[in-house]
Amino acid sequence: MKKIITGIFILSFILSFLLSALYGKDSKDEFIIGKTEFSNKNGSEWIVTVNSTDKKYMLKTGALLAIKRGDKHIVLKINDSDGKYLKCAAVNKNSDAIKYGEDVYYLDSMNSNIKYKDAERILAELIKLYQDFILKIESNDDPLIISTAMKEFSSSLGSLIPEMKRINDKYPELKNFNIDPPDELKNESDMLEALEPRLKEAFFKIKILSEDKNIKKAMDDLHNTLLKMDNIN
Repeated sequence: MKKIITGIFILSFILSFLLSALYGKDSKDEFIIGKTEFSNKNGSEWIVTVNSTDKKYMLKTGALLAIKRGDKHIVLKINDSDGKYLKCAAVNKNSDAIKYGEDVYYLDSMNSNIKYKDAERILAELIKLYQDFILKIESNDDPLIISTAMKEFSSSLGSLIPEMKRINDKYPELKNFNIDPPDELKNESDMLEALEPRLKEAFFKIKILSEDKNIKKAMDDLHNTLLKMDNIN
């Protein structure tokens, strides 16, 4: 039991193989990120209001967005962001055709050259996975509920294993992510670091309950999942 607790307490240990090895397949995304809200006088710059934060990690400075016009697009480039607002510059000459309240799309095909794009995608998934797990542990005292949360956490991590080698090969430099993250992933690194104290507290709570048979079994399962992940490196 000591090994699993120690392994989880050292978040950088988990990140050293998770962060450099998640999801290999580049799924294609095309989704509405929000609507045009305000523009300058000549319509060359627009404020876009983001309708959901679920994929906000993809909407970084320099990313390209689109307003659809049949089989053509009016292209916007993100120059800055503030909360749910994106400051965008129109790339096309026909920017005056943009109207208030139009749907603005993120298209994966327009941003395929962004470095670490797939790593950003997975970091966002990982952050959400940690947040959900921590919240479940913090908000419950029932060993059965906590052990179920641990099993779900372990299963979610385990589902990443088949894709680990591909990302390891693609970004070997991310093996040092926890020590020296690239500038493109600094925001994600900071968010994960901020979660570390709460993760430690969650596993301290689990350790207190470790005599419960369901908790003990869930701890063993999670330990085995982490060992499988570590062995892929």
